[in-house]
Amino acid sequence: MIKRNHHRGIGRGITRGITIVEMLAVIGVIAVLLAILLPALNVARRNALWATSQANLREVGQLLVLYSTENREAIVPTAFDYRTNLAPGKVRSASPPGLQPPVGALNYGSWTDILWTTGKFGPVSSNVGDGTTATWDYRFDSPDEPLYESGWSGKNIFRSGEVNKTVTGGTGATPFGTGTTEADKGEPGYFGGNPFFDARPPTAEHPYSGTFWVTGQIKRPEASLYCTDSSVGELLTVNDPNLTANATLNLTGVEWRYSGNNTLMLFLDGHVGSVGEWDNALELEKDLGVRVFGLDKNRFFP
Repeated sequence: MIKRNHHRGIGRGITRGITIVEMLAVIGVIAVLLAILLPALNVARRNALWATSQANLREVGQLLVLYSTENREAIVPTAFDYRTNLAPGKVRSASPPGLQPPVGALNYGSWTDILWTTGKFGPVSSNVGDGTTATWDYRFDSPDEPLYESGWSGKNIFRSGEVNKTVTGGTGATPFGTGTTEADKGEPGYFGGNPFFDARPPTAEHPYSGTFWVTGQIKRPEASLYCTDSSVGELLTVNDPNLTANATLNLTGVEWRYSGNNTLMLFLDGHVGSVGEWDNALELEKDLGVRVFGLDKNRFFP
């Protein structure tokens, strides 16, 4: 006679749970992995933004060459005022006719407006925000703060991949105002043009301006700064309007927004370089090999 084992099912279906110690161990491993991966991911993100800014500046360099070729070797002025010209041209002209641009006056602006027009990037229609149904199509005007505030997210090579990290508390981005406002914080960062190429009529604030330059006048294009990352807007400023050649003279408004406190620079020959912080323009020229003033001379500082 065969005996049946009535206890053969004992133990079946019983599952073993995870202990608190095991759970804490898993959480600890995840925490360690995150501690390792997050800095690496942040560095990768920052490098990608740096690469975007670098690519944008290279495209700007190509447009500078195109403009020069089409305009008898003229260098694009970093700021202009064509309001008194008999034929002021298309840049920042009324579009549609009769309208005023959202920022600044007609026929007044910066290098970004000239190159936006040269590259034929427009139009980008946007309500001008004056309570009417009129729109400004940016055919001859580069994108500005009101356009970004409207939610526009199109490509603009005249802005950085990184956002503005600091603002100056001015009346608006240069050259239309004295510096960036809180509204600019978090928006794509500016590239500021070298004030040496400021072609606006001279004033007490910028007596050095008023000259249009051609490529043949520049002694060392490969060392001559055209634009760099900026916290003030599209035109960098100078701490001494008389351009006194000593150790106190400096550019103001440069922003070191990349890893290692570096700023990207576009030089007049079209190449892009990365430069660390400096104390004054003398150090910038003599120690770092970057020329800002007196570009029509062999050297600015004796």
